[in-house]
Amino acid sequence: MERSGFFRAMIDNLHDGAYFVDRDRRIVYWNKSAEELTGYASEEVVGRTCDDEIRMHVDEEGKNLCTDMCPISETLEDGELREAELFLHHKLGHRVPVAIRVAPVRDRKGEITGAVEVFSENSALVTARARIGELERIATLDPLTRLPSRRCIEQELTSRVDELARFGRTFGVVSVRVDGMEKLNGAFGRDVGDDVLRMVGNTLLYNSRPFDVIGRWGGAEYVGTVVGVERDGLIKVAERLRALVGKSILPLEDRTVSVTVSVGAVMAEWGDTVDVLIDRAEQMMHRSRGRGRDRVTIWK
Repeated sequence: MERSGFFRAMIDNLHDGAYFVDRDRRIVYWNKSAEELTGYASEEVVGRTCDDEIRMHVDEEGKNLCTDMCPISETLEDGELREAELFLHHKLGHRVPVAIRVAPVRDRKGEITGAVEVFSENSALVTARARIGELERIATLDPLTRLPSRRCIEQELTSRVDELARFGRTFGVVSVRVDGMEKLNGAFGRDVGDDVLRMVGNTLLYNSRPFDVIGRWGGAEYVGTVVGVERDGLIKVAERLRALVGKSILPLEDRTVSVTVSVGAVMAEWGDTVDVLIDRAEQMMHRSRGRGRDRVTIWK
């Protein structure tokens, strides 16, 4: 018992999140860092299976790995160590990028009795939090979402246009619009609508690349810069953000809410102005909406 208490205290004080499952993938232990990283308290999780709408890991394309190619399930079968970079589900709905490590748990006979997963914030999330702190310091955050404000994005775009003209540094612009916000506000009320805007904003922020900047442009629209890419790279980034927003889930008392986004993208060219880039990105965003929504359209 003393040894068990020692290990429990040690795991509880890990900086990384950690949890144990038995052979049936039922969670038997959930440490304090796991509570902080996911928003789920131990009593909400222990006793439930790891695919029971708690972790809901997805890859960058939005594919649910808890039902297919689950690292824990595979480790329970073959006993191999596994590592991956995935996106977990936070209790507030948004997606959080994490690096995970999975290992088998064996009894004295060497039989697999369960598995342990350790997960930690990856560099994108650490960078995003540092960016939030800096923006708070200079007071350029949108008050609702705590993302960079329109003014901040305009300043970022001005800097990128200048760098393109002077040094030839390529970048793209994305316009992201939440689909169906009017109907959602009518069905659930403005408070839930605001929570959805925060959920989408956090998913975009935490899953942007370290040197990219994305913020709230106004209403249900977000605008971001994607630096150092060509056309194919811009499409890849935009598709990843679209997929991760689609897999974000806001829990309510008796149901859950999820949304999709329509995305427009444009590569900046020499001579473009900020207004031209925004106009083209928004045209493509509206074209995505007109073609059925939940898709990416890039300026040709």
